[in-house]
Amino acid sequence: MAHNLFGYITNPFEQVVTLTDWIHQNVQYLSGYSNAQTSAFDTVTEQIGVCRDFAHLGIALCRALTIPARYFTGYAYHLKPADFHACFEAYLGGNWVLFDATKLVPLNGLIKIATGRDAADTAIANIFGDINFTTMEVSCELADAENFEPFYYEAGGFKGLVYL
Repeated sequence: MAHNLFGYITNPFEQVVTLTDWIHQNVQYLSGYSNAQTSAFDTVTEQIGVCRDFAHLGIALCRALTIPARYFTGYAYHLKPADFHACFEAYLGGNWVLFDATKLVPLNGLIKIATGRDAADTAIANIFGDINFTTMEVSCELADAENFEPFYYEAGGFKGLVYL
């Protein structure tokens, strides 16, 4: 599938931007839809998911194109309602470059918590035993919000965002 849709593109950065746009246009975001066992195959087949599913699909498509990719989880400035957010990074030109197929938040509005092979490597919490989880509150505030300029990738552009 990845080669059929994106194999004609010779520039790896353009490949990842294009596949990210494809996910955004072909998969519906629906909060609470999936669970931790939802696979990239499930997401592309059902064409619906949450940010974790969008990230897993982006990773799978990149890897099918022999582009190394990993899972990114973090806090998101401007995400409404406030929550953690999942994206993916692709290894391009010697750097891990950030991509978000949901396009729910500006790329420069993310604060990295962890990276890993997939969501299982970057769990925010693991709950064991007979516990009833009732609420969670997440917030992220920008120190200089007045001067914040959202950054998104543009088609045909070659500027990427790297988190260290």
